[in-house]
Amino acid sequence: MNVPVPGPIPGSTNLANDHQLKICFILSSIGGPRMLSPLLSGHVKEDIAYVVVQRSAGAGLLDVLVECLREELNRKTVVAGHSLELQPGAVHFLPNERNYSLVGNKLVSAELPASARLSLDLLFTSAAASRNQCAVVVLSGMFTDEDGLQGLEKLKAAGAPIVGTLESHTPVFDWIDQLRGRGLMGELYPLKNLLEHLRFTNGEGHMGTSPGPIRYLVADDEEKIRTVIVEMLRLRGIDADSAVDGLDALRKIQKGRYDLLILDLNMPEMDGLKTLEALKTIDPHLPIVVLTGLDDPDKFRAVNGFKVMGILTKPFTFDKLQKILSAHPASPANGGPAGAAPGAAAPSKSAPK
Repeated sequence: MNVPVPGPIPGSTNLANDHQLKICFILSSIGGPRMLSPLLSGHVKEDIAYVVVQRSAGAGLLDVLVECLREELNRKTVVAGHSLELQPGAVHFLPNERNYSLVGNKLVSAELPASARLSLDLLFTSAAASRNQCAVVVLSGMFTDEDGLQGLEKLKAAGAPIVGTLESHTPVFDWIDQLRGRGLMGELYPLKNLLEHLRFTNGEGHMGTSPGPIRYLVADDEEKIRTVIVEMLRLRGIDADSAVDGLDALRKIQKGRYDLLILDLNMPEMDGLKTLEALKTIDPHLPIVVLTGLDDPDKFRAVNGFKVMGILTKPFTFDKLQKILSAHPASPANGGPAGAAPGAAAPSKSAPK
């Protein structure tokens, strides 16, 4: 479908004379309105303009939504009409009935046919061509049409990161897979502190998360084992956290950044195999070392279906674990940042401690 492209409106500011603006686009759809309040409450910054793209709601519904949010947020909230000058520190809402493009720091629009809806490709293409620093936050999974994916590709190619959350009122695994499959989706964080992880780093539209020390996560239901591994890692200069089972590990991975996961296969609540399956969606590039107390060929074959660095059979010496870890680019011995995990290794039989 050919969509009308809005041109500059009379009196609009010339792009060349506009100061650069930081813009955070928030993609929201079914279930999204209930997520906006916890997302924005207390985390809106005065130097960033927030633009909520609500593709499932027209101007009438947005008026009601904004009225409900205005007091909660204690923040200026605006529903866009024919044009809208973006303001730092304010939350701007785009209704579904119009197409918008970014001209300088102003959103200008064109009427849409009755059967059409706001074009993400048009909006993000204009944002990618602007001098503004941009980022995208995805709240729900209703943007899997080709138009939305193409628009996100153009904006990311211009340096804008795309981050999201697994917390939603709609199923989200399919759209996360689609975004990851196109190389678009960045990190996933809990909704309540998602915006805290965004960092505008320079004047060229690039934004990302702050780098930090090397961090490993140890997930094992046996307290003695995870405590010993964590302490040994810390003695070798690696910051390490622990998780009591797979579900606890997934929560921590969603909340923070880890360079490597040491994962026990046999745990309550969520075992290692289910955790590996979930990580294919949540963080498919996270390097993983698997621990197991069972000599089970079927489980070894199942594990090798995932991207793991190696498998250790309990009991094992720390030297055996260290040998596998030393192959990881984020190891202090290699002096490099975290990278993709090497291919799966064969099970490593180790002598008792």
